[in-house]
Amino acid sequence: YHAATPTPSQCSDQRIGDQIERIFKHHRRRYGHRRIWHELAGRGITCAPARVRRLMARRGLKALQPKTYVPKTSDGRADKPSPNLLLGNALPTQPDRVWAGDITFIPTTNGWLYLAIVLDLCTRRVVGWSLAQHMRSGLVADALDQALQSRRPAPGLIFHSDRGSQYGSGQYRAKINSAGIQQSMSARANPYHNAWSESFMGTLKTEMLQDGCFINEHDARTELFAFIEGYYNTQRKHSSLGYQTPTQFEANLITLNLISPQRSDLLDC
Repeated sequence: YHAATPTPSQCSDQRIGDQIERIFKHHRRRYGHRRIWHELAGRGITCAPARVRRLMARRGLKALQPKTYVPKTSDGRADKPSPNLLLGNALPTQPDRVWAGDITFIPTTNGWLYLAIVLDLCTRRVVGWSLAQHMRSGLVADALDQALQSRRPAPGLIFHSDRGSQYGSGQYRAKINSAGIQQSMSARANPYHNAWSESFMGTLKTEMLQDGCFINEHDARTELFAFIEGYYNTQRKHSSLGYQTPTQFEANLITLNLISPQRSDLLDC
């Protein structure tokens, strides 16, 4: 008995399937067939999306499935909430023009931690974040400090958030005023006005936490750094960016002379 010689199509399926499986494992089940197809295209491998889906199914490669998006928001306790400066306007076409922030709970075996992030609405890059055992205004102030130090934005930047008391505190407002930042807030109890930040938090919990919890604060901080700085900003392709990573998207803006070349030094911050 002699085994049948594999056909060229079968040999091609094997080679591409091996590439798909390596990409899938590298991204820890976070990539579905569309992102893997774009990754293959970036490597010069021509393959239809339907073929990628078929080969993934054949190998039992099933990506993590995001839960139904149910946005949540603060109940609006900010004193004298700022108007929504983004309502009715298009998203920015350059980085460091509009940032958005939000807070979420991070579970550990020792109790809750709280994560605040600052997200650039042009590149979808997380430009600042802070983790603490409290939800006081210092949490969001620390995240903003990190963003300001790494990005050095020009005056006039808009910072958008919900109406949480942390963002309406005197400490936080003094900080943004001194930095020349305009404050913008969502309508009361309207999370869709800050859907970008809410979406990132959902991605983080689906792709990193996966319904688990961290051992302690050190464990959480280490894993959050790896996910945000080592993966989300630099490796994860975003459908809203034409399946580019945030750093790729910003680099391409510089290449196309759509933003100042002087800001290219910020890409590695």
